[in-house]
Amino acid sequence: MGSKREFVVVVVPLSEIKKFIAIDLVGGTALYYLIKLPLHSVLWAMAGSMAGPMLIRLSLRKRPAGETANPAPRRIGR
Repeated sequence: MGSKREFVVVVVPLSEIKKFIAIDLVGGTALYYLIKLPLHSVLWAMAGSMAGPMLIRLSLRKRPAGETANPAPRRIGR
C-alpha cells in the first residue's frame, strides 16, 4: 500500500441537527406518551413513535417547483 493518507470530512449543518432533535427525539417521545397514556399499549406507542417522525419528515419534504402550498384564490362569476 502507498503512503497516501486520505480521509473524508462530512459537514452536517446545524439546522439539520436541530431538525433531527426536534422531529425524532422530541416528536417521537411526545408521540410515544400521547399514544401510550390513553391506549395503555407499549406496542402501539412504540409503533407510533417510529412511524410518526417518518410521516412528519415526509410531509415536510420540499414540493416540486410548480406546486405551491397555498394557490392563488380564483374568482367565481365575473
